[in-house]
Amino acid sequence: MDQKRLHTIIGFFVFFITALVYIMTVQPSVSFWDCGEFIASAFLMQVPHPPGTPFFLILGRFFSMIPFAENIAFRVNMVSVLSSAFTILFLYLVIVKVIENYKNGKFENTTDAFFAYISAAIGALSLAFADTFWFNAVEAEVYALSTFFIAFVTWMIMLWNAKADEPDNEKYIIMIAYMLGLSVGVHLMAVLAMVPIVMVIMFRKYITDEKELAASGILFVVHAVIIIAVALVLWYNETTPSPPRPEEYQAFDSRFFMIMLVISAVFMGLMWKKVFSRNSFYLPLIFGAIALVATYPGIVKYVPNLITAIGKNNVTLNIFIFIGLFAIIGYGIYWTNKNEKETLNLIFKSFLFAFLGFTSYTMIMIRANQDTPINLNSPKTFTEVVKYLNREQYGDFPTFKRRFTQEPHQQHIYSSYSSDGDFLVRYQMEHMFHRYLRWNYIGRVSTVQDSGTDYSQLYAIPFLIGLFGLFHHFRRDWKMASIFLVMFIFLGYLTAFYQNQQEPQPRERDYFYVGAFFVYSLWIGLGARGILEVMKEWFGEQSWLKMASAGALVVLFIFIPANMLSTNYFEHDRSRNYVPWDYSYNLLQSVEKDAVIFTNGDNDTFPLWYLQDVEGVRRDVRIANLSLLNTPWYINQLKNTTPHGAKKVPMTMSDAQIRDIQPMRWEPQTITLPVPHDAYAEYGITDTSWVNKGKISWVMPNSAQFGNIKAVRVQDIVALDIVRAANFERPVYFAVTCSDDSRIGLNDYMKMEGLALRIRPQKNNSYYDQVDEELLRKQLFEEPEGYNVDYQPGFKFRGLNDPTIFFDENHTRLSQNYRNSFLRLAIYYMMVKKDNQACIETLDRMEQKIPRDIIPMDYRIMRNVGDIYMNAGAMDRYLEISSELEVIALEMIEENPMNIGTRESPYLVLQDIYEVTGQYNKLVRLFTKLQSIAPNDKAVQTLLQKYRRLAAQDTNEVMQQKQID
Repeated sequence: MDQKRLHTIIGFFVFFITALVYIMTVQPSVSFWDCGEFIASAFLMQVPHPPGTPFFLILGRFFSMIPFAENIAFRVNMVSVLSSAFTILFLYLVIVKVIENYKNGKFENTTDAFFAYISAAIGALSLAFADTFWFNAVEAEVYALSTFFIAFVTWMIMLWNAKADEPDNEKYIIMIAYMLGLSVGVHLMAVLAMVPIVMVIMFRKYITDEKELAASGILFVVHAVIIIAVALVLWYNETTPSPPRPEEYQAFDSRFFMIMLVISAVFMGLMWKKVFSRNSFYLPLIFGAIALVATYPGIVKYVPNLITAIGKNNVTLNIFIFIGLFAIIGYGIYWTNKNEKETLNLIFKSFLFAFLGFTSYTMIMIRANQDTPINLNSPKTFTEVVKYLNREQYGDFPTFKRRFTQEPHQQHIYSSYSSDGDFLVRYQMEHMFHRYLRWNYIGRVSTVQDSGTDYSQLYAIPFLIGLFGLFHHFRRDWKMASIFLVMFIFLGYLTAFYQNQQEPQPRERDYFYVGAFFVYSLWIGLGARGILEVMKEWFGEQSWLKMASAGALVVLFIFIPANMLSTNYFEHDRSRNYVPWDYSYNLLQSVEKDAVIFTNGDNDTFPLWYLQDVEGVRRDVRIANLSLLNTPWYINQLKNTTPHGAKKVPMTMSDAQIRDIQPMRWEPQTITLPVPHDAYAEYGITDTSWVNKGKISWVMPNSAQFGNIKAVRVQDIVALDIVRAANFERPVYFAVTCSDDSRIGLNDYMKMEGLALRIRPQKNNSYYDQVDEELLRKQLFEEPEGYNVDYQPGFKFRGLNDPTIFFDENHTRLSQNYRNSFLRLAIYYMMVKKDNQACIETLDRMEQKIPRDIIPMDYRIMRNVGDIYMNAGAMDRYLEISSELEVIALEMIEENPMNIGTRESPYLVLQDIYEVTGQYNKLVRLFTKLQSIAPNDKAVQTLLQKYRRLAAQDTNEVMQQKQID
């Protein structure tokens, strides 16, 4: 078999096995986080959150129109499936090209080629089955498609590198420019590939003196080592002093970065002849950085800013400026071609095609003016489009100041870091990048946020082979190796530095670094190839070497991609996971017709948008996201638009008031709201003490405080206005995920009707009475077969009792809201209705639908459930739960014997269990241990004496009974 056919067969195998695994594990419908927003936006060509993803939406819309599956979300998910499979194929092709490059473009024979192709397959499949990449590949998010662009342009530049001496070689570079322009309409991550691309071009075409290049390369390494050494010294000096003063974490610590800049400037000044010579290693980096800036922020920000600055919001003038810009570029292409300025001509052509790719953003402005249901920031004019591209909604953040938040909870966290440099190294680099790298190539403890590394999963073999691959690549081809190292740094370390992530994050952010993982998997492929080459160097042309090489590849294939596939399959198999769909459906069905519901975050908003826009479920409901309620454009949309024919959200504020709305000073005060007389009858309220009042009153607290100044947020002002304007003629709800401080003090006037709390014109008698028993029972006990697009109480719990389905921390956390509903209903039966049988039945139903051995239950909730069972008379169930609790509590004490002093202390948990079950000997052992920890605690001594007496009494009774027997 010839090498070309062998190459094609193995490449097809890599693509096919990857695509097959992803199709087998893809989410069957909508996922949590941004996926619901993206799918709905693609289906109706809407405007998602800034800075927008127009090309992703266009591609998603195309896939949604192909009837290869019934569910629209599944169709759009396939964008990620196929783009990820092609990413793996192109990674395979890139690795082969890299090997060919240091072997002067050809292999010794078919066997040599076969070993190279298998090595490349090992590297490519190590990315396919890596934790982060696989997660992105099976849901409708932008990171899979963005990584595809990285893979494709990397392959194109390697192809150009091999054909750079052919007459039409520039077509590859122009195609790369166009693809990078398109990639901006997906995610900015791919643009960072610009720097290594320019380096390849300059090394191949413009740097001729290899010796001078090598000398300047060594100079660059020395420069980098000096900077890193000084940085480490600075960091060490900053982290060794005594704990910082309280104000230290609020100060701008710029010394760390300014010293780096000064060292660089001095070094480059002293060596300027070497640094800026034609054959300098610095020059490709400098030109690469210029190309990067020309693309972003150049094309993405500065060009739109320029058009807007000249034409303002005059559409006709802006169009003429736009055409004029193309004319200038066109003339530049003509002039440079006429005057034989080949390099400049290529730059103009590349800029033109990059700009053409960027024009997918015209969709954003066009669709915004159609007032689509999802129209975030409403960028209808050029000025608003610029704000949209610049992400002004999220505010500015400093690049060099690493700890910049003013939020009290984060300031407390920052006090554990001695300086900005310490925070950069320990949190932003170690915790938020190195940890993710280890997850993918060493192993991950769990999907619980902030979890660490588990070496027992992958045995660090992929990680070590990748390090060896990097080393071996530098041995064989230091120029190309340095290019991919720069690529890894830009897509990893520079990304982490630029994002300046603060602690804590609402979710793990490993998906940002998948481009760096792309490079690391390339090194794994080179490491596999390098092992074979080292074996050949050591043993020469031995007859047994081919068999040994084949055996080595088999071992590597088993311990890298095969083991990664086996290890990660269960956690990444979403093929039967309908939790996001069901949760969204259940939340929408928790509210009555024409309701307004306040939601808290992404997961109780975006999937709901999907169900409404795509599947037509509960389009009568208006969703008011509390975070977005802080923005005038969103408030205006709720007030004035009628998506899918739904009613406008009632408000008393004028459009002018909305435009000027700001947070305001606020002292806690009593709010009085008149209640229409007929509202009492509608809500089934017959208590004359409330009907005769004709109003409700409550204290609305402040929700923010700045020093001594108390204030309320814009969202609180708007929520209050909506409640007033609805006047109990429109049902108004808060999702159970909304925090207490978001409910403007109305907790006592709410009743649970499912996953939402409805505002009612009557104060609850007690905490136990805060449920609508009839509705809540329907929600929890009447599970529908299919689903209804109109109001129909009845929750769906698909798969939550299936042990073969994996549920990550997010699924588990949101499923606790179901348990909360069951518990609230059970407590109502026990405390208000005095119906112990109904209470037990409710808890049994909860365990049936959400078993605690599948969806873990927090030990504190388990304690409450056990107590309810006991108080309701179900001692058998109490004993079952208490035996599980005992094991958990004993483990907690083993891990932290000092965990005392709180109601949730494991000592108190065990004390309750042992007292109820009469296990006094265990109480003696427990309090003996506790006495050793707190020897001066009189209460512990008293209880220990008590339990010793009871244990002795219990022993005597047992002995007496034996004598009688």
